[in-house]
Amino acid sequence: MRPAVFRAFAGAAALAFAAVQGCAMRMEMGAPPRLERLAQLTPAVSSRNDVLLALGEPRGYGAARLEPALGRQQVWLYEHSVSEGADVRLTMLLVFFDGDAYGGYMWFADAVNLKEYPGGEGR
Repeated sequence: MRPAVFRAFAGAAALAFAAVQGCAMRMEMGAPPRLERLAQLTPAVSSRNDVLLALGEPRGYGAARLEPALGRQQVWLYEHSVSEGADVRLTMLLVFFDGDAYGGYMWFADAVNLKEYPGGEGR
């Protein structure tokens, strides 16, 4: 390999390594939930397609039973998290369905960045 080609290759590899290291400090997953679009949805009237049009594709699916009287409900999860070092910011939107109809929602956002609990001695 010629010295000029080797230096160019080594320089490109060093820049790529530095870029990867810079990206490793901040990680983002998902997209912020479109909370302002929830007003477009009406419980027991809006369909799954209406939810898709208003909120987009969810990051996950599941089921929940929040109360025995409600029975099991299908749940769609919209999640956005950003981590920078030890700081993590998280927003989650859970959309509930009664059969094929929109049943309501519940959302969570960390008011203060989540911190790692350092533990300590038990009492």
